[in-house]
Amino acid sequence: MKTLARTFYKIQPTVMFFTVVPVFYFLFVLAYNPFGISDFLSAGQGRYTLNLIICTLIVLGVMAVSRILLYLLRRLLDLNWSLYILWCTGEVVVIGLFMSIPMGIGWAGVHTYFTTMSLCVLYTAGILVFPLSILSMAVQLHVLGKQARLAPTVDERTLIRFYDEQKRLKIVLSSEAILYIESEDNYVHITYLDNGRIKEYTLRSSMRALEDALERHGLVRCHRSFFLNPAHVELVRKDAIGFALAQLDREEVKPIPVSKRYYDALTALL
Repeated sequence: MKTLARTFYKIQPTVMFFTVVPVFYFLFVLAYNPFGISDFLSAGQGRYTLNLIICTLIVLGVMAVSRILLYLLRRLLDLNWSLYILWCTGEVVVIGLFMSIPMGIGWAGVHTYFTTMSLCVLYTAGILVFPLSILSMAVQLHVLGKQARLAPTVDERTLIRFYDEQKRLKIVLSSEAILYIESEDNYVHITYLDNGRIKEYTLRSSMRALEDALERHGLVRCHRSFFLNPAHVELVRKDAIGFALAQLDREEVKPIPVSKRYYDALTALL
């Protein structure tokens, strides 16, 4: 299933989710009394308002922890939509489990704890499915709209056609999208951008067979095993023991080694 857009991991959606969802919960319960939940929240007689506030704070707390965790792990996680839906389901279940603590105390002697817990989870799911779905769709629509606005018109002259050792066409990429190419034995690994996401394609070929095409399209050799796109190079620096490294404009991409032979030519292009 399609990978979740990186926008979901950013700080603005993070804040939006853990503020809008509890506000929606409080106002929706107060205004519509879904599933006759007011009777359930009145556990302990006369504690409806207190229990509603406690449950809203639980929604706020769990959503804040969950979404901040999603933000902090943004560089490690690569969720698809199935896993994201599972994450949202986990939020709902955890909220219901925490709600069952105060509600279980209120309904002690009337309902078993398991019954109270089940009701908490079911009521929570029935209410929170609306804000979680609406907010997720809103973020996705924002992503799709942004992609449509920023979608470049591909110039045929920038396209590089990659063939394998048998002269079979395997992939066509815009030279502007290529970050770097690394050779390894009888293969080359092409790292490139696809709608802003970093991808890699492995081609059975040699760097020598690709060299002319890469140079014609503005890629430059920086090392015996590497070609890179100078348009994506932010800086060339030397590490603690004097080896030169090219840092690209994507923090997820490892620094690319630059040998002495190609150092001057590369830095002259920056």
